[in-house]
Amino acid sequence: MENLNLATRPDFLSGDFVDACLQLTNDTVNDEQVVRILGTLWDIQNAKDIQRWNACKDEEAQFTRDLADQAAEELAQQQLHLRNEEEAALAEEHKKNKVKYVPVPDMEVPMGPVDIPAPYATCKLKKGEYCELYFFTNVSLAEAESFNVSIDDEALALLKADNGQHIWVPASNTRDKSAVIKDEDLTWEQFGEASVCLLSAMREHDWQKDRIEMHVKFWTVLEVH
Repeated sequence: MENLNLATRPDFLSGDFVDACLQLTNDTVNDEQVVRILGTLWDIQNAKDIQRWNACKDEEAQFTRDLADQAAEELAQQQLHLRNEEEAALAEEHKKNKVKYVPVPDMEVPMGPVDIPAPYATCKLKKGEYCELYFFTNVSLAEAESFNVSIDDEALALLKADNGQHIWVPASNTRDKSAVIKDEDLTWEQFGEASVCLLSAMREHDWQKDRIEMHVKFWTVLEVH
């Protein structure tokens, strides 16, 4: 439908309006007055037509917007439903395959061999307790590397706690003291091996910086003495 806002007043002197002009023309109304009368009537009717036309277009535009909003809402609901299904499926997948989704620590890749002391020494470090330097020598680290966690972790040992009570602990947290060389009996080479590895282990187990620096100064003094 043509936009009525763009409509222009017709030429009432043309042949299309001869009959209308004859009906309005008389002794007191000439042709010029007839043209003005027809123009006024056309303007009044055109204003009404424009008002109805605009209202109709507004309704059509609103209907189009409502359809678009409804379609967008339905699409959003579908996407939400799909996302919920995917999240539920992923959660179920996490439950079934926990190892597959274990978070990967954000750390640098070691450029050299990683020295992991025996579980007994690791336990001592975590508690901040004294641990013999022997556990950080190359010999002890080699023993720890050959340690079979999957088997030995199932074994338990009975130990006497500080409060006098006996408790069962994993055998990996115990150690035959007779096989451990005392700090004062270590060779100078073993002492050097242990000092480097122990410092690394202390940092790994979040020892306070001043404690680590104290050990560094202590060993530095011994080495240059």
